[in-house]
Amino acid sequence: MSGHAYPRRKDPKKLIAAVAVIVVIVIATYGIVTWKQPTFTVYTYDSFMLWGNDPDNIDNTVFGAFEDQYGVEVRIERLITDANGIISRLVAESENPVADVVIGIDNILILQTLAKSVLEQYTPSNIDLIDDSIVSALDSDHYVSPFDFGLITVIYKLAEINVTSHPQLENLTLPNLADLSSYLVTENPHFSSPGLSFLLSQIAVYEKLMEEDWTQWWSDVKGIIDVQEGWTEAWTKWDSDPTRHLLVSYGTDPAYGASFSGGVPDTAIAPIHYDGVDYAWMQVEGIGLVKNGPNPTLARAFIDYCLTSAVQSHIALNQWMFPANSDVEFDPVFQYALHPDDVSLLNALLSSTEIATNLETWLDEYDAIMTG
Repeated sequence: MSGHAYPRRKDPKKLIAAVAVIVVIVIATYGIVTWKQPTFTVYTYDSFMLWGNDPDNIDNTVFGAFEDQYGVEVRIERLITDANGIISRLVAESENPVADVVIGIDNILILQTLAKSVLEQYTPSNIDLIDDSIVSALDSDHYVSPFDFGLITVIYKLAEINVTSHPQLENLTLPNLADLSSYLVTENPHFSSPGLSFLLSQIAVYEKLMEEDWTQWWSDVKGIIDVQEGWTEAWTKWDSDPTRHLLVSYGTDPAYGASFSGGVPDTAIAPIHYDGVDYAWMQVEGIGLVKNGPNPTLARAFIDYCLTSAVQSHIALNQWMFPANSDVEFDPVFQYALHPDDVSLLNALLSSTEIATNLETWLDEYDAIMTG
């Protein structure tokens, strides 16, 4: 965090008596020492912006200029949870909100009434920095504005498995993935945005493309697939377990691997394949104004700031997502990432209305299979 302090108070020029001047100086000095900066609080998930070269200083690097401009301390509070847990925290604090802004509510979670109940609609003054298609894909009502986006897909460890040993990875279908489920780690759709994106991907493929009952896939993999609570837990399990080679994650992960290895990536991507076409789900993560938060005017300014290149230019190499600001250029390692133009988006198969109407039922059906 920035060490910026409030400006030193000026001595009153009209005071003549020396004793009065001394009193003023003493009081001013005491104020400088004891007057703490106001705190501006941002709720987000545990891995937010921590995957770069300098995670210990990333908050100051990205948000220090905002602190200096407004004379506040920006506190990025990384909750040990995914976006669903953040919503629960905001609901619990709704009578007396602590956070001013939240980052990480995505284009599925914002469909839930509970999420909207703790947010206030706000259209940033510089929303034109974001492509209209990304804004619409997230939330046309502007409870949240795009912060970043990425594609949810299956990745695998090249040292353990490849298209030679397992040719089905070349054009990975969901039935293929069921056959490989002893290798697969995914996330709980109740607690994890990638986990929920994967569930909706599977429903979209089975119901809209294959015209089959989506629940059968989960019945086939029950007790074999490894379901972790959140993305961080799933990544850790996949990275440490020599028997788990496949992970539901982001299509930017190979770019991350290339960046830190200094060469070609050690992971590869296997989009869901059907009838000659590769598919993936696009997750758009948003930044939103907490309803009745402590500093609403400052919160609006912060959201605007987060859409500028001052913040967006740091997303790719620290968040390993695509920046929402379309003017930001990518590092060359992003040649290894899965880009939206590389696939057909499964989002197009399930409308926001259909998801909002059926999501609770789908989750109940999932629970009945996996915990029954």
